[in-house]
Amino acid sequence: MSTVTGQRFRVDHVVIRTPGRDALVEKVARLSARPVLDGYRPGGEVVSRGVRFANGPFLDVFAEEAGAPALILQGPIGSLEAVATERDWAFRSHRREAITDPAEDQPWSMLMFRRGQGLLTQISAIEYATDPAPWALPAFSGPLYPPDAPPDQGARLRRVWLGAQDVNRAAGDLIALGFVVAGPVASDFTPHAGTLFRGSRADLVLFSGPDGVARIDIDGQEPQRVELTPDLALVCGEG
Repeated sequence: MSTVTGQRFRVDHVVIRTPGRDALVEKVARLSARPVLDGYRPGGEVVSRGVRFANGPFLDVFAEEAGAPALILQGPIGSLEAVATERDWAFRSHRREAITDPAEDQPWSMLMFRRGQGLLTQISAIEYATDPAPWALPAFSGPLYPPDAPPDQGARLRRVWLGAQDVNRAAGDLIALGFVVAGPVASDFTPHAGTLFRGSRADLVLFSGPDGVARIDIDGQEPQRVELTPDLALVCGEG
């Protein structure tokens, strides 16, 4: 059974869709002491805003009808396509090199898993362009998006908690994506227990629950749990 090796996939960002975008990002900014940054802005209109944490991962928040948060992993799309094919994962890819109209250029390729695959359906992968041209396009030149900003001092995104109805299947999928099982973890905040999977940038915690992203953990001075949306909580200052 293959796994993604060599270039391990790592946590890149969490996409959140909520009518309360600005209140949410301001809340995260206060708790993390990180700035609010503009993200996607087609035609000069700011469509998404977010917070980038000191170790690189960020929240990308869209002012849209509420939807389930999604975890975006960063890594080589080609190697993931090979693993997905071998493991019979259903997916679709949007490869930047296949774009023929310069007006449709974007600074990344993406792979998305199709519905009906448990937790995997709530995960996508991104591979950023290495050439500078698309990053200069107005829609993508917001300060939230530089993919390789060096780590700095301040609050880090430590863990992303993922619920799965089929925990065994989800565990196998995370291992295939390159995350390493590190044993049980406990928390004073819900969900109270899960299995830790080590990642190169931030860790994942898998627990039994509805499929999807349920909680993010960041550094903080005072341990507390804050609801960001009905589906997503933020815990700061624990552990």
